[in-house]
Amino acid sequence: MEQYLIPRKIAVSCVAIFLLLVMVNMTGMVRIEKITGTIPVFCPFKAITGIACPGCGMTRAITSLIDGHPGNAALYNPFCFFLLFVLLMSTLPMHRLRPAVRTRLEHALPVFYAVVLSLVVTFWVFDRLLPQIY
Repeated sequence: MEQYLIPRKIAVSCVAIFLLLVMVNMTGMVRIEKITGTIPVFCPFKAITGIACPGCGMTRAITSLIDGHPGNAALYNPFCFFLLFVLLMSTLPMHRLRPAVRTRLEHALPVFYAVVLSLVVTFWVFDRLLPQIY
């Protein structure tokens, strides 16, 4: 059984688009700031509750990474790094790995995902939810 949080085909497409945007941004042909202004950003959770969701800031964080500013990305949403890690892990061809490595990864990935999910919820409660209440 192959453990992926994101289906492999979708993950490969997302990584390819990310790398393409990084290369286009590096050449200076089209700067990411121009692309960012055309991306509609709408958070239904924030529209309904008035509170930023755990994913709020992710678009700005990813565009900061594309622009080469990891510090800004961490300020917008620190979990953009985990998202990229999960995308990269989902692109691995698990069937080509040695059985021992594949078994370790298949056991470690669900634990990793659970830890990251608990960190996201904790971050959201202390950084976004509690400041809105008090």
